[in-house]
This record gives sequence, C-alpha cells and structure tokens, in this order.
Amino acid sequence: MSLIRWLSVAGRHTRMYLDQRFAPLGINSSQHMYIIKICENPGISQEQFLDLFYLHPSNITRALGGLIKSGFLTKEASPQDKRTYCLYPTQKAYDIYDQILSILDETQKILCSPLSQDEQEQFLEMIQKVALQSVKIL
Repeated sequence: MSLIRWLSVAGRHTRMYLDQRFAPLGINSSQHMYIIKICENPGISQEQFLDLFYLHPSNITRALGGLIKSGFLTKEASPQDKRTYCLYPTQKAYDIYDQILSILDETQKILCSPLSQDEQEQFLEMIQKVALQSVKIL
C-alpha cells in the first residue's frame, strides 16, 4: 500500500475511534482541538486562533460556531478593537478539558503500542515532516 492510503486508513479509523470516545462528552473528533487551545489560551482572538491550525478559516469559523451554540465557548468583542472577537471557554469546556487530554493520551499510547520508545520518537519526527510538507504543497 502507498503512504497516502496508510495515512488515510490511520486518519479515518482514529477519527472514528475518537468520535466514539468523545461522544459522551458532547463533542466529536474535529472539535476537541478547539476546546484544548481555547482552555489553554482564554481570550485568544479569533484571528490569532486561525494561525494555530492548518485549516481553512471557514471550517474553523463553522466549528467555533457549533461549539458556541453547544455552550462550550463564548465569543466577545475585544476591549481593544471592537471589530475583533475573543474566544473564551465556558465551565462546560473546562469540565471536559482533562478528559479530552486523557483520551488523546490513551489513544496515542494505543496507536503507538507496536513501536518501541525510540521508534515512537522517530515516527513522530517523520510524520511531522510529512505533515508540514503536505501543508507546503497547497
């Protein structure tokens, strides 16, 4: 199988697994990263937030809107610039933050269990290089 196919298989099955694990928390595999970043950076502007992910801004805006509607986040006009919005986690987001991190840690351990510690470190280095290269080709 080619690299592309294996990346697709791993990505698809990891998302499905995370969707199952996150469902009791009221989120899915595409929402957890937003909650983590906003809990770690309360008050981050929506513009600053866009720089954290390699996603199209419309996808981020849509995901944030869903999390606001679900009560995980709030969006307020910036005190410095009323044209800019700042993102804040709600207590609902803080309540699941540690669980999200735990699920991600457990999932990484499961996925990497066939690899030695050295292989895991090498794999992470290599997959980061491949991921960053994929960003460059767009």
